[in-house]
Amino acid sequence: MRSTATRQVPAPEHRIDGHRYRATARVEVTARAVREFARAVRDFHPAHSSAAAAAELGYPALIAPPTFSSIVLGRVQREILDIVGSGPESARILHADQVIEIGRPLFAGDLLGCDIYFESFRQFADYDVMAIRSALTAADGTVVQTGSAALLARTGERESVLGEVARRIIRRGYAPVDGPTREAPPPARAPRPTVCFDDLAIGTEIPPGSLLLAHEDLARFAAATGEPARPGAGGTAPGMLQLGLASGYVSNWLGDPGAVTRIHAQFGSFTHALRIPASGAVAVTSRARVDQLDPRERRATLALDLRSGGRPLFGYAAAEVRFP
Repeated sequence: MRSTATRQVPAPEHRIDGHRYRATARVEVTARAVREFARAVRDFHPAHSSAAAAAELGYPALIAPPTFSSIVLGRVQREILDIVGSGPESARILHADQVIEIGRPLFAGDLLGCDIYFESFRQFADYDVMAIRSALTAADGTVVQTGSAALLARTGERESVLGEVARRIIRRGYAPVDGPTREAPPPARAPRPTVCFDDLAIGTEIPPGSLLLAHEDLARFAAATGEPARPGAGGTAPGMLQLGLASGYVSNWLGDPGAVTRIHAQFGSFTHALRIPASGAVAVTSRARVDQLDPRERRATLALDLRSGGRPLFGYAAAEVRFP
């Protein structure tokens, strides 16, 4: 039963904001999972499916698409919403700001751990406002990728003391962690894009792309990522699927998926929703232009624009890429 008493301010040692928790279970990146995720986000770069193609680019195994980490990050977000009292039946994310920082690509054979940082957690009326950072760690404990999310979720009428939330997290198998994390060293392998950095200028337009999304694509993405099944005739494409489409468009233009180092997108669940009918398909167009160039670091920032039916799928989206 949910209490209707006046909200109490928990003692500082019981607050979850500013604290880090570590999942006790690890996730293995399998070759099958890489192939299924790449197919689900319509990323057909051969290095995601062929070990020989990956080896030609200098990779030790199949390289995962840039947003493959969303399998873990999406699961963490769903768990957090469930833990704070807004289970999957009632929770609704109204706005999300998602960032994936890629220290190094993920490969088939990686064994990943996950640390969760609650950078801030506030409750206002029927809403939770959370800033969460998830760090994916390799077998040696170094952080290889991070995902940051700022979520505004409508959770319904309830009172939730943050101390109780912290206890729920521990009961779910997350252990409190102290001490600094070990950041992975910069990748020794230089990227091998087919695009030349010196040919780019501010405002350079990238060749547009287009694809069709059908209802079976939603089922395929749900199966690849562990997203809960969405019953009914039609459906709405998850934000992480839209982000995967965007990153695949960029990495295939580059020719080397490992050249993508950062993906950032902002979207609202209603304003930028991509609805898929039960029959037929919807067209999605992709465009991008060079927004920033850093000649010293040999990096470029691309402003991304994905649309369906003339409507933008992001409030803002960008990708950062590096060149040799």
